[in-house]
Amino acid sequence: MTYWVTPQEMSELDRTAIANGTPGALLMERAGAAVADIAERILAGEKRPVLVLAGPGNNGGDGYVAARLLLQRGYPVSVHAAFQEDQACSPDCLLNRDAYGAAGGYECSGPPFMPSLVIDALLGTGFSGHIRGQILKAIETFLPARCPILSVDCPTGINGLTGEADAAAVRADVTVTFAAPKLGLFLPPGCGCTGTLLLVDIGIPMQKNHLREIMDIPRARALLPTRPTDGHKGVFGKVLLLAGSERMPGAALLAALGALRSGAGLVELCVPLPAASAVSGRIPETLCSYFLPGDVTSLPDPTGFSVAVVGPGLGNDVGTTKIVRYILEQWQLPLVLDADALNVMDKGMADILPARQNVVLTPHPGELSRLTGCTTEVAKRFEAAAKLSSATSSPVLLKGKPSQVFYPDGGRILNPSGNQGMATGGSGDVLAGLVAGFIAQGLSTSDAAALGAYVHGLAGDIKASSASPRSLLPSDVAEAVGSAFSMIEDHRNDTLLRLEGCWNGRLWNILG
Repeated sequence: MTYWVTPQEMSELDRTAIANGTPGALLMERAGAAVADIAERILAGEKRPVLVLAGPGNNGGDGYVAARLLLQRGYPVSVHAAFQEDQACSPDCLLNRDAYGAAGGYECSGPPFMPSLVIDALLGTGFSGHIRGQILKAIETFLPARCPILSVDCPTGINGLTGEADAAAVRADVTVTFAAPKLGLFLPPGCGCTGTLLLVDIGIPMQKNHLREIMDIPRARALLPTRPTDGHKGVFGKVLLLAGSERMPGAALLAALGALRSGAGLVELCVPLPAASAVSGRIPETLCSYFLPGDVTSLPDPTGFSVAVVGPGLGNDVGTTKIVRYILEQWQLPLVLDADALNVMDKGMADILPARQNVVLTPHPGELSRLTGCTTEVAKRFEAAAKLSSATSSPVLLKGKPSQVFYPDGGRILNPSGNQGMATGGSGDVLAGLVAGFIAQGLSTSDAAALGAYVHGLAGDIKASSASPRSLLPSDVAEAVGSAFSMIEDHRNDTLLRLEGCWNGRLWNILG
């Protein structure tokens, strides 16, 4: 399990590890070795030029270690020291600068060649304020180069606590962070500068914290429902979708795609009668039925279904209100309440939820605001989502950047996957279907919400990695769910926290 920390906490953990007998120089050697290994994978073993930009602190020391190791492995390496000779440097940075020089390393003051990779080791996670002086000059001089950028621990110019980004902040293709990821790497706008985020253990013990969990590949792999070799469709659960309307039939179809791609055994799509002609037969793998808007007597019998999704595209009207209230009062199977099921929910309906304890709420910030009266400010909405989960005894999957799942016991898990291309109508419908599909296959509502959010975001990231996220469609994300499963099941990718960026074949090597 991965847990996020603040930069101040990370510094304290580092000091504690050193006090307990692990020398700081050894921690730096491990960090620099991890950077060198990732650099080699990006370059696919080809002995192409590498430029390291080193600052005066321990981040620069990590860069010098990486430079020395790459030099010893036969790579043409040059280091630009972005500090004056008389400037105070960390002892470990000076130690490794000398070791790099003793190994025959070269330092440059201007661009000596066109590098194939730049390693950004200028400033670490403790940065705040504005980039200036030699650091700013190094960025302006060297980083117009058209090549991949690998940032050490945190892209220079990103506040590791708040995610704030200086105007001159480095935009990395890959960031490797050590021991534990820092909160600012997941918060906008800084998260948009980290590129693909990798986590490497360098031997600093981490403490568990139920409020700081991060969804990662090992956790996702552990949650994936088992698939018995002799399994049949009845084993993998049956999903009922109450979704769509004449105006929004696509919401029902997208939710069905999410449920089907999750691995659910059977999916039945039940839509209001005016939407039936637009939906029936569009997805051949689904069963189709209809009900009369606002008429609870025409709803299907929930007996035999494993879970129901209620809300995507139903419409925010009196008819939907009647349907949602009846289902909450009369149906006992697990529910995923999304979109309009949340928009029509009043206090009376919310009061029913604590007695059920088998419901997932999946609001976006606007829906959460209507439910709780909170503002859409990040800190306020996180606080409101936690209170909503506690009050309703239901996990709350709050969509956004980053999305988080809040648990009734006060715990929460941050989802690092997903990209801006998924900010389009219909994405939440696919997500609701995925969550329901995992419940149908036996996961708890809490685990299904966490896994659904992660798989949904990872599928979007995989799809966006081969083209611009600008054109990403919710149906593209559903199509890539299988690729997301493959990446989770593949034991080679456990250092990956987030996959982001338009990647070429060379960059894909870091996951090999």
